[in-house]
Amino acid sequence: MLDFNFCVPTNFIFGRDTHKKVGETIKGLGYKKVLVNYGGTFLQETGLLDVVLNSLKNSGLEVVELDGVLPNPRLGLVYRGIELCRAEKVDIVLAIGGGSTIDTCKAIAAGVPYKGDVWDYYMTGEPVLEALPIGVILTIPASGSESGCGSMITNEENGLKRGAGGPGLYPKFAICNPELTYSLPTVQTACGMADMFTHVCERYFSNTQDTYIIDAMDEGFFRSLIEIAPKLLKDPNNYNLRSEIMWMGTIAHNDTLGIGRVQDWGTHDMGHEISGMYDTTHAFSMSIMLIAWMKYVYTHDIERFVRYAKYAFSIKTEGKTREEIALEGIQSTEMFMKDIGMPVRLSEIGISDTNFEEMADKALIGKEHIGNFVELKKDDIIKIYQLAK
Repeated sequence: MLDFNFCVPTNFIFGRDTHKKVGETIKGLGYKKVLVNYGGTFLQETGLLDVVLNSLKNSGLEVVELDGVLPNPRLGLVYRGIELCRAEKVDIVLAIGGGSTIDTCKAIAAGVPYKGDVWDYYMTGEPVLEALPIGVILTIPASGSESGCGSMITNEENGLKRGAGGPGLYPKFAICNPELTYSLPTVQTACGMADMFTHVCERYFSNTQDTYIIDAMDEGFFRSLIEIAPKLLKDPNNYNLRSEIMWMGTIAHNDTLGIGRVQDWGTHDMGHEISGMYDTTHAFSMSIMLIAWMKYVYTHDIERFVRYAKYAFSIKTEGKTREEIALEGIQSTEMFMKDIGMPVRLSEIGISDTNFEEMADKALIGKEHIGNFVELKKDDIIKIYQLAK
């Protein structure tokens, strides 16, 4: 295990009806004027937006609204939000939604005090140290952004999807009411679970040695998700299952399951180029690229893939070679993704090999390679895209 610093300063407010106290929560922190950011029609159709706005106003808070968040959140809306916050002298931003909304709010929060173009953070990797405070009401368990310090934004002018992060972007609080996820479409619930799975894979497949406790925690996460996922898809109004998935999404991406080791993130780097170029659903890109990546790199450390097969999928090993066990683990991963409704080939989402070289070039902008478990250069990336066809 490597030395590390680990801090998650977010206050989690978890349980039934917790969203109704958002005004009280923000008022108690001393803030006065809130930017409420959201997207889609879900909040209006369910009445959730009215409940939240009433809670804020009844607590004596001033409210400014900004809607228009889309999947693969856009830089253009971020710019609008920055200018709105400055003009209205907003002192806290509140995201109501999932990763796209939270990441938009983080970008807005980073941009308000920044003297330059907020996109600088996304291209240079400079940490965000100063930002407006951020609050979250989580409605889509998936990204883990409610407790992390990262933000992914798509620049619609050049098609680049990039991340920024830093201690200034940790939310002050995250309100997590599993009841708010009951009405999620089946595909969105499944996408969230696929997203969580890939987040933990990026941490699990590491060259760092002697990480026994984190390995065991990751493997327990895999087993739990593999067991819970089909149950939840059959019983979407089960509060206990929704609670498990909501919390799993959080710990999958706040580094609880990745401390003390070098992480990979090659799958995400390749998947982001698909989302950036084709505006595909993030989880679709991730499920496809995870399988292709596994098939390409497993020989680098067969023992790691054997362990994954044994402890994530409980695959029997007797009478099998190490390679057979490793490949069975990869096949089981592919079947899991299929079973919850995820695509596992680019052809399933209408993407051909036309732009593989361009996507590889974009993935490597400012980098010599992507990934750490296996360092991937341009030829490697193109080959993995080919495997994903």
